[in-house]
Amino acid sequence: MGFGRVLWTGIVGMIFLLLTSWISFQFLDLTASVTGGLIENLNDALASLGSLLGGLGTVITIIAGPILGLVLILIFPIHWCLIYRPDDILLLISVTLPWILACSMICGINAKTPGKGIRTCLAIGIGYLIIALLLYFLLPLIPVIGPIIGGIVNGLTLGLTDLPYVLAVSTAILEGCLVGAVFGGFIGSLKYKPTGAVGKLKNKKSKAKVEDDKEPSLDGTLCTNCGAKLVADNDFCTNCGMKS
Repeated sequence: MGFGRVLWTGIVGMIFLLLTSWISFQFLDLTASVTGGLIENLNDALASLGSLLGGLGTVITIIAGPILGLVLILIFPIHWCLIYRPDDILLLISVTLPWILACSMICGINAKTPGKGIRTCLAIGIGYLIIALLLYFLLPLIPVIGPIIGGIVNGLTLGLTDLPYVLAVSTAILEGCLVGAVFGGFIGSLKYKPTGAVGKLKNKKSKAKVEDDKEPSLDGTLCTNCGAKLVADNDFCTNCGMKS
């Protein structure tokens, strides 16, 4: 599996993760789960906005839902859910489900071995990690408002997760893609077909068929039917009765 193929499948997997994040945002009310009920029904608010603004609102709803879901998935690490909300099963499902679905879908399409499945899932995480860190470190380069936005972002992640932005995003992405890699590797193992083993099995079957086609006979000093030693000057086997 070359670098180009890993890159391509990683990009497609990133698109899948964006789409699956919408599932958690829309149907599992991800915002309410991660904020402890502080912000609820944000998905319904976006739907109401779509009905108020007509076509423009519909476009905003379609775009904003997956993006907001993805941002929350990339900010909240799985270990944070286990430490701070160990009894909130819905939160754990909301955070891990997009990774599991995205990695399973792309590996079902592409991966034919466990190794390819794992590498594809890691490519998804590394791709998002590069984008998230690059955007954050480029913010200070924007005059005046760049450092202010960077400070706000870092403060929000620190207040929500008790982790600075870089650490929160890094752990959330790496933990998520590792969970997805488990499922990706499993799907790759289901599709794995070792060519060497298939060839050996075919050779064994062909040899067995040739041996079955041979007629048993008295060959020299051994009976080919039962393998017993023949008695000199006898035209039959004293063990099984096979005649020459």
